[in-house]
Amino acid sequence: MSDWHQSEEHAERAERLLAHGRGPEAEQEIRRAIEIDPVRGEWHAALSMVLDSMGRLEEALASMRQAALLLPDDDRPTASCAELSLRLDRPGDAVEHARRAIESPDAEERVHAILIASLHRLERHEDAELAYFEAQQRFEEMPCCLVAMGDLKAEAKAYDRASWCYREAMRQAPSMPQLRSRIASILAATGRPERALQLHLAELREHPASIDTLLACGRLLVSMDRQPEAVDRFRRVLEIEPANFSAHWELGLAALALRRFDEARVEFEIARRLDPEMPLARRRLAEALLGCDEPELARVQLEDAVDRLEDNEAADERFHLGSLLLEVGSTAKALPIFEQLADERPEDPETLRRLAVCRYRLGDADGGAAISRRILRRSPECIRSMHNLSVAAMEDGRIVSAFRWTKRGLAVAPTDSGLRRLRSRILTRMAWDWTLGLPGVLRSLMVRGVERLRSIRGLRRR
Repeated sequence: MSDWHQSEEHAERAERLLAHGRGPEAEQEIRRAIEIDPVRGEWHAALSMVLDSMGRLEEALASMRQAALLLPDDDRPTASCAELSLRLDRPGDAVEHARRAIESPDAEERVHAILIASLHRLERHEDAELAYFEAQQRFEEMPCCLVAMGDLKAEAKAYDRASWCYREAMRQAPSMPQLRSRIASILAATGRPERALQLHLAELREHPASIDTLLACGRLLVSMDRQPEAVDRFRRVLEIEPANFSAHWELGLAALALRRFDEARVEFEIARRLDPEMPLARRRLAEALLGCDEPELARVQLEDAVDRLEDNEAADERFHLGSLLLEVGSTAKALPIFEQLADERPEDPETLRRLAVCRYRLGDADGGAAISRRILRRSPECIRSMHNLSVAAMEDGRIVSAFRWTKRGLAVAPTDSGLRRLRSRILTRMAWDWTLGLPGVLRSLMVRGVERLRSIRGLRRR
């Protein structure tokens, strides 16, 4: 048998094995075909498909690039390079490949959609819209481009235009997956969650194994405070793909909301192993550990999270991290976070309160008191600041000042349990100090009385 025929047989066998989900064996067969005929571009493209099916996208892209070099007159390998580059989050490379593929008069509509999506990823929105209008000149129907443009408009919160794009795409290609879910996301964003849920469920009836739809449906159910139903969707994702990070993450969040801290701990530990660089994984795991009464383990996770803190992280997340650090007693780590937040939003009372707590705990009573008074100038009825000022005065031995701050706080909130306990401590301290001082007072009175008697006797003798 000639080498050419052997190469064909290996390639056909690889195709059959891939169809039956036997990727590693298919890879072996197609590699044998390439060894026999290494300049056959079709075999390199087939190897790329096999590698793609096994999730080895880097190797798949390298093989597809080789196929594009060997098949210069075929735009399909170049288009596949564009798609793989986009999936690898390399939109710049995807744009380059897509533009080369579009030069062919036989280029498919999906290549234009890849170009639009890549430009969108690069935040070149005007160029993306220009690419969309260029596609309009070539195709009467272009559902993929409509979806790509809809995604761009949805991100820009131009919901009416995004909805029109998705609905027009559904009219042109009714069987295209994820369209109902995209429309559902628009409905959810515009305050119509019940209708959005109906569309998600309709999508799942046609595509019951759609991971993206299951996740979107579960998140929507969470927003509707229907956590048990959401958990069912997330667990269905894990039945399909046991190592799905998003499903484990969402299950952890749902367990936290339901105060099932042991379950949340398990899910967040799995999520952290699946994506060790995820910045929020350690914080949510720490929350679960605190719920499981494991403050020391939580502190380890939180201090590790501080070391991985990014400069551009959202202020709310940094505030939450600092609050958790205070809860586990890691005040020195929390202080710089709240100092930075106080510089960014100096009028926020919650940030200032926590900064004051950091100063008090680290022994800077004057600094803490200054911040507490600053808060009171903006919020004269802030009970926590009055409480802190009273405690600081009491520890400094200024009992009368402590009593005055407590009295002022109780005038605002007479039933506040913390202030009432503090008042009892202050009154007890005042009574104790008075009791300790009583013998001295009696001694002084007796001495004065004796001296007075002596002076009276002396006058009588005269």
